Amino acid sequence: MSKKNKKPEFLVETDILLDHLTFSGKGLSKLEIAMMNGLCFTTVLNASELLYAAKNEEERQVVISMLSAVKVLGLHSRYSLSVYEFSNKVKSLRDAIFCVVAKLNKLPILTDDNEKFVNSGIKIINIKDLRG
Repeated sequence: MSKKNKKPEFLVETDILLDHLTFSGKGLSKLEIAMMNGLCFTTVLNASELLYAAKNEEERQVVISMLSAVKVLGLHSRYSLSVYEFSNKVKSLRDAIFCVVAKLNKLPILTDDNEKFVNSGIKIINIKDLRG
């Protein structure tokens, strides 16, 4: 497949994943919209946040089911060498690690909260931009 025909790829932030888990409206969740527009990745950190927050086995299974629909990227030890680049650009170590994953994997961040990563230098795509 040529680069011109390559499907867009996104590093999906937890807010989009959480929206999907709590979505009860009509139509599609934000994650479903993202998946219709491209390939969705998240990190083991995001997956862990969601699984940690699950209150019972039923919620845990729902999270696992959702995570099986996206590609979960692990955290390589060499990522720690780049965290300093984001120390004054985002508010937390967690967000800095997320930015490192985005940068090193050449993935734009897909979020509902552009402000969170505005100073990171990473390309940010707001989910609203995918709705057309």
